[in-house]
Amino acid sequence: MPGYRLPLRRIAALAAAPVAVLLLTACGGNGVHGTITEKEYKAATTTYTNEPVTRRECSSTRKNGKTKKSCHQVKTGATKRVAHRKDECYQVELDHDAHELCISKKKWNKVRVGDKW
Repeated sequence: MPGYRLPLRRIAALAAAPVAVLLLTACGGNGVHGTITEKEYKAATTTYTNEPVTRRECSSTRKNGKTKKSCHQVKTGATKRVAHRKDECYQVELDHDAHELCISKKKWNKVRVGDKW
């Protein structure tokens, strides 16, 4: 049926896009080129911030027989602790701080300072 073809195409397109980005990033196909000047491993880190807790307040007004609803966020006075995680990074630096890239561990182990990227 024609109605089922479009959703399948969308699903296939949505599934293919992240795979293509991953392959291009892993292969250095992101348009960044140069000579590797430094290699560095950065461990995963988690930092925390305190952010205000909000709640949604809504009100209704009635004018000329029509009801209009409006909502906005209101701070409650409390705070919540929010985690910010950075994944580990096998980083290579190209041409004196021009670009820093995170690459896979396998690729990072294969490249050396002085290699062309």
